[in-house]
Amino acid sequence: MKKVLVCGIAMVLSFLSSGCVEREILDDLYIETGKGYDLVEDNTIRGTAMFPVYKPDKSIENMTLSAEATSTREVLETLARMSQQPLVRGGLDAVVIGEELAKKGVIDIADSLQRDPSIGARVYMMVSKGDAREILQGQYGIRGNGMYISNLLKQNIKRRELPETNLHMFLFDYYQLGQTPYLPIIRKISDNTLKVDGIALFHKDKMVDTIPAEDMFFFKILVDKISEGSHVVRLDQEQKRDGQKVEASITSLKAKHKIKVTYKKNPVKVTIKIKIKGIIKEYTGERLTPKKITDIEKTMEKDIEDKAMQMLTKFQKIGVDPIGIGQIQKHGVRGFDIKEWESKLYPNVQFNVEPDVKIVEGGTVE
Repeated sequence: MKKVLVCGIAMVLSFLSSGCVEREILDDLYIETGKGYDLVEDNTIRGTAMFPVYKPDKSIENMTLSAEATSTREVLETLARMSQQPLVRGGLDAVVIGEELAKKGVIDIADSLQRDPSIGARVYMMVSKGDAREILQGQYGIRGNGMYISNLLKQNIKRRELPETNLHMFLFDYYQLGQTPYLPIIRKISDNTLKVDGIALFHKDKMVDTIPAEDMFFFKILVDKISEGSHVVRLDQEQKRDGQKVEASITSLKAKHKIKVTYKKNPVKVTIKIKIKGIIKEYTGERLTPKKITDIEKTMEKDIEDKAMQMLTKFQKIGVDPIGIGQIQKHGVRGFDIKEWESKLYPNVQFNVEPDVKIVEGGTVE
């Protein structure tokens, strides 16, 4: 009798509790996988929501809705009123910010994203060449635009020259004293193709400069490590019979750096040691000898030193610190004054870059 009573009470409670939860059917929702923001006028932004619509033949159509308002919150509310089904952001993969809006400031967008509990901290933020809406209105791949953009960045982080980045890391660098954030730049090549086209550098939350795509390798070895990648070394002192420069393609690259700051001297001195190991997969010269391998190592070391010093000098000039030298200084100096660091000390830091390149395999060597 007691068992029957207990079971009856349990059934009643489960029935009542299930009635308190609003059920949502996936087919009755628009699940956002991408979001775009563009600057329309000085005080007006355009938000674009992208969501997949699954057709009976199992294909995916990427749909978008756009609305203009003076704040990100008002954009969300306007989009919700325009949608025939509830818009939810739990599946958000990518947030694209137009270049002009990035120059004006992005912290309002980043802040609204972090305050939404349905959005993960690892969602990708990026800057677009041109309008973000145009990026989202393409048709990329067969798994939806949001997944395509997300996979594009993942692949470039893991196997190419893009430093690791996401919403959480951007906000961490933004709020960190002595460090400035950066975001990837993407560009539309065609209606079905995008590419990573550089790095956007920020002072506080405003984009102030960029790193071009061809220099991303040198930027990544300064701010991150490389576990897999490739790089082409051009030997200026050698030419092929047709007059073209001899090149060596180095793959399976592994790179890491170590930063040493000398605190007690003025100006502050910073030494960045970079260690790289790689394999020569292709060599366009006639014969690859041990001496040629040494030449390739020295040429690559010279390229890294020159490019890294150019970047570091540029960072000082425009007042950004994506490497986080100020952050290291803050932890090493008692009574660290961020204003003095940014106005007097950082612009006069003396940098020294010490690359060490080792070719661990060169194929057939004569």
